[in-house]
Amino acid sequence: MKGYAALFFGAILIAAFVLKEYSAGVGNFFTMTPWWMYFVLCGIIYSGYRIVTLFQEDREIEQRVIEEEGRVYMERIERAKAQPSAEDDDAEDLVAAAGDEDHYHDDSNRL
Repeated sequence: MKGYAALFFGAILIAAFVLKEYSAGVGNFFTMTPWWMYFVLCGIIYSGYRIVTLFQEDREIEQRVIEEEGRVYMERIERAKAQPSAEDDDAEDLVAAAGDEDHYHDDSNRL
């Protein structure tokens, strides 16, 4: 809704600027303005509307992609937790062996 309000106020500011340039008033504004200017103004308003709607759609698509990537990542983490690999077992054995080696150091070299 913020985008629509900004678009509306932008159109009002453009209209006010154009009306300020014509000091004759609103009634004469419509008679002095060439017909193609109405198409230009409509095109500006329509392009602003499309920018807002496409930005919202793009944001929704990005959010869906982010959620899907997060879901896939979390599933991969859950599978890794559920099925510990052989590499993890080997790493745990190496850590345990390294802890046991500390007891086998020769303390005779100490002063």
